[in-house]
Amino acid sequence: MPTYQVAIAALLPSLLYFIALYTQLDAYAGKHGLEGLPESELPKLRIVLAEGWVFIVSFALLIVFLLVLQQEALAPWAATASLLVINQFRQGRMAFGDLGSWLVAVGKLLIELQAILCAVGLIVGALSVTGLSGTLVNELLFVAGDSTGVLILMGAATSFILGIGLTVTAAYVFLAIVLAPALIDGGLMPMAVHLFILYWGMLSFITPPVALGAFAAASIAGANPVATGFEAMRLGVAIYLVPFLFVLNPALIGVGPWQGIVQAALEALLGVLLIAWSAQRYLPRLGDPGFIAACLLGFGGLLVALPEINLEGVALSNFDGNLAGILMIVLALLLARVRANPAPKTAS
Repeated sequence: MPTYQVAIAALLPSLLYFIALYTQLDAYAGKHGLEGLPESELPKLRIVLAEGWVFIVSFALLIVFLLVLQQEALAPWAATASLLVINQFRQGRMAFGDLGSWLVAVGKLLIELQAILCAVGLIVGALSVTGLSGTLVNELLFVAGDSTGVLILMGAATSFILGIGLTVTAAYVFLAIVLAPALIDGGLMPMAVHLFILYWGMLSFITPPVALGAFAAASIAGANPVATGFEAMRLGVAIYLVPFLFVLNPALIGVGPWQGIVQAALEALLGVLLIAWSAQRYLPRLGDPGFIAACLLGFGGLLVALPEINLEGVALSNFDGNLAGILMIVLALLLARVRANPAPKTAS
């Protein structure tokens, strides 16, 4: 499959995640009274473009290799080599001693990656030779039965567990061989399945008790690792929801008529925005809405974002879900407004 098709399919889910993350950071700043740099200290756009336009060459080269030549394996090498060449013609270029240190650092990184991939290769090979990969597929389908919802939840849990301690690439390769066939055989769209396992395979980086990414950030910041892990979960709350949205509604990965894609994107956008504000317990111009209002806001956003659901024992049309979600949102906003503007006390 061409790279551009994968990139287009991943565009809307990634935008939803980054918009939710930005919204949470903005809400956190508003909640704690944090302000940005004054305008006088901001870098001028003209100066930034004048100094950094040459790096667009490497970016353009990367796009040409990926989309035009379709040489995915060579693309990062060519882009990196062009960056090194460009850097040598600029101020602050790399000295000979620095080049040696850079080569040693790259070598260490590749050795670590190679060791992980070799271990994953042994596991995948053993599963293939013994036939256990097919057994896992059959077992998941047998346990889930005809319930797509159970199959998706089992796939998320399996992806999370098997992705613990692996790099994103290694986790995806492993899950694509072991787990993806079960979800596809369950009637889900292949592209949505592969993106789903990719998302859930890397969630262990921000989810305790593993949370490798959060713990690394905590060591740099000198913060409590466990608290940092839970804060990372809250900031990344959208990434737990978005995979379920596009695996249940392929319109979010660009499949279907444009009207359906636009409707699904707008509903998902409103949903993740409300969930982000709920996670931070902060609403623009209203402040802290309170615990109950925040819960109503989050559940309302979830109902709006979810597509039509017709799973075993659960049936919810898109209209009914949107209506219930809007009612929750209105109630939450009323409670938040009352909390922000309490009624004046009358003199006795």
